[in-house]
Amino acid sequence: MTFQIFCKFCGSKLNAREELIGQTRNCPKCSRPIFIQREEETTPISVSEPSITEIPVGPKIGEVGGLVEGLPKRLEYRNRYFVVGADRMVAVWEPGKSWQINVGNGFVSAKKNPNAIPDQGTFALVELVIGSSENGNRLETLKIFKVSVRGALTSLYRDEGEILHKVDGPGQLTKNQKNVLMSYLQRQFMHEALAEAAEIRRVLSD
Repeated sequence: MTFQIFCKFCGSKLNAREELIGQTRNCPKCSRPIFIQREEETTPISVSEPSITEIPVGPKIGEVGGLVEGLPKRLEYRNRYFVVGADRMVAVWEPGKSWQINVGNGFVSAKKNPNAIPDQGTFALVELVIGSSENGNRLETLKIFKVSVRGALTSLYRDEGEILHKVDGPGQLTKNQKNVLMSYLQRQFMHEALAEAAEIRRVLSD
């Protein structure tokens, strides 16, 4: 069964199969990445009626082209994601809340506050990998990626997973960024969870 979506870049009307929901594919017309989801409110950027093209079911972006090998292909529901600037937490993502932008006195929705998103700078995208244990969730490790493309963060208000296509490759955190991330984690997770996360403490203390 298929449903219609529109490419947010070229305005092409596309048919997508339900099995592709939650995945990312290249637009058959302009080759830009599209996150497949049902969006009743989505409208094309062109007023003319474009032809309908079927999105191929082939390999996901990242398996054949699109993303650098070894980088995240999608936002994993169990994990948490952070965009860290030079000296502050810029944005956070967790399931059900979409991307939230730091406006100084708290975090607000990126979709509703696109003007609060910084449009230039070099940022680190950090994936906090969370596993499961007998006692509940377990903080396992951190994966760090470099994001330096100008305007990369503007994608946060368009599509939850689009930031993954702005990643340049593996990255590193500066001492300031490590302090920012550790401070945030200490506020969000129980002391016991961080105490047991030896790999995370090692990464943030090196």
